[in-house]
Amino acid sequence: MMKTKEPIQKVLAGVWHNQHNSQMHLEIDEAGKVAGSFISGVNAAGEPSDTYPLIGFARGDVFAFCVDFFNHGTMTTWVGQIIDPEKRTFQTMWQMVADVNQDKNSAWKSIWTGQDTFEIGPRKSEVCLRPADASHPTYCSLI
Repeated sequence: MMKTKEPIQKVLAGVWHNQHNSQMHLEIDEAGKVAGSFISGVNAAGEPSDTYPLIGFARGDVFAFCVDFFNHGTMTTWVGQIIDPEKRTFQTMWQMVADVNQDKNSAWKSIWTGQDTFEIGPRKSEVCLRPADASHPTYCSLI
């Protein structure tokens, strides 16, 4: 007997965390608009985790969402596709842009690309610490 494919609204809605201990809460309406919040798990020592708004779209098995990390002068978008909804994980590719204040000599380092794996459920209690001068959101995965 074939299983009925669940709509992406049911598969993606909820609380998720990634390998960097960041957490997001997603809600998807019937039109496929994604809204929610994102808490970064990568913080400088003693720095509290701020909550940022998240917006995006989901259609079929694909989705994209964006977070404006306004306190850090960066913005990140993630794109992904649900491959196996029963595993309750999904992988994404992301691009982050940092505001270099029109400095053409710094433009080469203003866009970063990476990959995240998200699992259903809240993040772990520990926070990935990074040096205060690190701006890359996945610094902890590089050490």
